[in-house]
Amino acid sequence: MLGSREMLLGVSMLLAACTSEPPIEYCENAAGGADLIPLEDLDYVAHAGGSPYGLNQLPSYTNSRQAFDVSYQNGFRAFEFDLITLGDGTVVLAHDHHEDHYGLSKTFGESTRADVEGLRYDGLFEILFAQDLIDMMVEHPDVWMILDSKWDHEIIAQRLVDLAPNDQVRDRLVPHLASGEHVEALEAIYEFPEKMIAVYRWAGADSEIAGRKERYNVDNVMMWWDSRWSPEGQALFEEAGLHVWVHTPDEGEVIQSFLDRGIRVYSGGLIAPCLADSPR
Repeated sequence: MLGSREMLLGVSMLLAACTSEPPIEYCENAAGGADLIPLEDLDYVAHAGGSPYGLNQLPSYTNSRQAFDVSYQNGFRAFEFDLITLGDGTVVLAHDHHEDHYGLSKTFGESTRADVEGLRYDGLFEILFAQDLIDMMVEHPDVWMILDSKWDHEIIAQRLVDLAPNDQVRDRLVPHLASGEHVEALEAIYEFPEKMIAVYRWAGADSEIAGRKERYNVDNVMMWWDSRWSPEGQALFEEAGLHVWVHTPDEGEVIQSFLDRGIRVYSGGLIAPCLADSPR
């Protein structure tokens, strides 16, 4: 009898033969498990849910259930999703300024749930809402969800906290942080055990960023791998006790170079056991 991975591979090959879509690239060496692993013990975050085509890594920003399912199958246990609010307050998993990918003729800020319900990213991947994210967490109690809210940070965090059925789910929500005021506002919503400083939003010199560990009791920080990270800054962050994540390299050699330094990676679809299998 075929195992689940062989069945998925067979289905993906059949779909690829019947459509112009690229095949889903699964990792033969993927490691998983059903137990929740501490965030700081994970090497990877699936950026925007990862790729619905796995190791192919494209497209990059679907924020879709398909991307989540394939990335989970490939061993990811931490996922970052982009979140926005529509004009009527609906929370949607989508990147800002990506209206054209859904065929919208107006901005997200001018749209309502009725406008986006059932729309698909590039015509393929159905748009998700806040309840969908919570449902994925309930179905998979071994995953962390990192919240990259683009605006209305507190509104989005409050909505997800309200939708979560219990603290076991809420404790696995990890907000990206945009400012000290954002940290203080979150404290009034929920005592999130894990939070992530997003340097592309909350900028500062390396010494300032290192100081946020003690001042705000935040021990995770993420930054661009190619234009913000530096060995000198890494030394300061490690001395302060920060766990450093870089985003989003897409070449196996670059990813491995960060892993070798003990630095964690936001990835578009590659994960350590899969690097040798990557088509890139």
